[in-house]
Amino acid sequence: MTTTSSVKRLLVGKPLKTKENQHAKIGILKGMAVMTPDALSSVAYATDQMEAVLAGLITAASTQAYLTNVLGFSMLGTAIIVGLAFLLFLAYRNIIAQYPQGGGAYAIGLNDLGKFWGLSAASTLIVGYTLTVAVSIAAGVDAIAPVIPFIAAHKLLFNVLLTLLIMFVNLRGTGESANVFVPFTYVFIGCIGLLGVTAIVRILMDPNQIHVPTAAGMHAVQGMGMFLFLRMFANGCSALTGIEAVSNSVPVFKEPSAKRAQGLLLTLVVTLSVLFFVVSGVAMLGGLQYNPDVPLINQESMMVFGTHGIGYIFTVIVSLSTMCILAIAANTAFTGCPALWSAMARDGFMPRWMLHKGNRLVYSNGIVFLTFISLLLTLCFDAKVGRLMPLYGVSVFYTFTISQLGMVVRVLRERRAKWMVSAISSTCGLVLTGGACLVFGVTRFTNGAWVVFICVPTMVMLFSRIQKHYQCIREDLKYDMTRTFQPSKEAITIVPIASINKSSVNALEYAVANFKNVIAVTVIASDSEEENRRRTVKIEAEWEELHTGVRLVVIHSQYRAVAKRLQRFIDFELQKYRPENITVVIPQFITKRWWHKLLHNKTGSILLAWLLINKSIKVVSVPYHLER
Repeated sequence: MTTTSSVKRLLVGKPLKTKENQHAKIGILKGMAVMTPDALSSVAYATDQMEAVLAGLITAASTQAYLTNVLGFSMLGTAIIVGLAFLLFLAYRNIIAQYPQGGGAYAIGLNDLGKFWGLSAASTLIVGYTLTVAVSIAAGVDAIAPVIPFIAAHKLLFNVLLTLLIMFVNLRGTGESANVFVPFTYVFIGCIGLLGVTAIVRILMDPNQIHVPTAAGMHAVQGMGMFLFLRMFANGCSALTGIEAVSNSVPVFKEPSAKRAQGLLLTLVVTLSVLFFVVSGVAMLGGLQYNPDVPLINQESMMVFGTHGIGYIFTVIVSLSTMCILAIAANTAFTGCPALWSAMARDGFMPRWMLHKGNRLVYSNGIVFLTFISLLLTLCFDAKVGRLMPLYGVSVFYTFTISQLGMVVRVLRERRAKWMVSAISSTCGLVLTGGACLVFGVTRFTNGAWVVFICVPTMVMLFSRIQKHYQCIREDLKYDMTRTFQPSKEAITIVPIASINKSSVNALEYAVANFKNVIAVTVIASDSEEENRRRTVKIEAEWEELHTGVRLVVIHSQYRAVAKRLQRFIDFELQKYRPENITVVIPQFITKRWWHKLLHNKTGSILLAWLLINKSIKVVSVPYHLER
């Protein structure tokens, strides 16, 4: 086993056989750890994002009742977003059933709306996934940096290291990455659940301290308009990021994969809704306001558990679990994005090397490529969450909008049983997600969302060019079956040699054994006519002594350009023979040490590259390995 293979096995594990594919797949329990951290972690900042918009309505002189009524809008937004989550569940549940090979919004856009819609959905999904990695890891590092000063001083370095760590965990396989992330996911769910239960107990023990908003009070809030509410709603919809990952990654589930994916999607939506209600509800009932330095979850844990004794321990655990879920939210992208790229490669819109699974039965090429793009984003934006976030919202909700629009078109076209109910629910989802996308695009355009409007059309054109290339390849390679299979008898094999040595004789023996009409060609390029004659006599004498039975052609190069002279000789032969009837057998000796290569000219390699790039003739490279 080579050193490279040993290191690779150490980092990612031993290769798995294709028949072990079912063992490498996951169920709902592990699926929650692999595909839901992105969605679940969003409840850690979604309510903050809504209250950030409402903060302008609250003044220092605001009464407790007024504050409660203002925060009531965040609770109203939460309820609408939860309703939207269930509409998305219905849409993606149907998408999973219709497209069990994965693809999500890309698949439904491509098949129900047309190529542009499918590719634009794929483009925004890719932007969203790469941003998920960059934003999630940056948020996780930001969350833990205040606790560890060394990390705070080297944030960018730890962003890179954490990205690479998650990449290597995913390269080891979906099952192993799930084993690593399962504890963090369920600890976070348990912490938010405990926070909600403890808050309810405290309310029951002292209900007088709780203020509940009223419809009249909310109506009386000054400055609250429809545009501000839509902006708050759009910010809160960040809680829905990551839901589409399940529909993109259906093939990674155990059979029946579609049923398990649908089950996980329902579990995710229910869990997400409960956690979102807990965070928004505790914030509203406790009168907690947006603080850019202290997230609401931290405020809530300090309010509910306290900052002393055992309560402080629970507060620290909630904070640490939030940090962990934010960091591993990137894992959702490492599962969903390579699966999406594989689906696109199957349709011819991405390179073929994205299609196949690697040694550990995961899309390893896609995982490495996603890591490269995410690190590029991290470095370009200096791992600043605030600079990355504006690109996020438009990407996520455009894909939601495409999926809803595709479902509306499909339902109206097929009109199966109860199609009216499905059409109404999908239309409502289309209006809500489309509205959120529009609000994000308008309000965040100058803050960086404009980048998405440039990247997406560019990517759509790139994917179309890739598909066109593959179509041209298929057309060029398609064989005319009416053409009689009749190999030509007029053919020539050329063996360029520098001198009579083991490497050139090895190549010559191969050519004579496998081809007819073989000729050897040597180019002599010396500084004087006398030296040219001397070298010509020497090689012709050695050739006679070799008794090959092969004709030797000696060419003199006045300009001392050996490779160029060989190229001219081959061009001359192309005037007499068709390209498919010419074979060039190139002898090449392989040095034992890598640095030995630097000590030799590259005539054979130059000729090989020129032939492969410019000519349609057959080329054979015959290696000879040197022992020292």
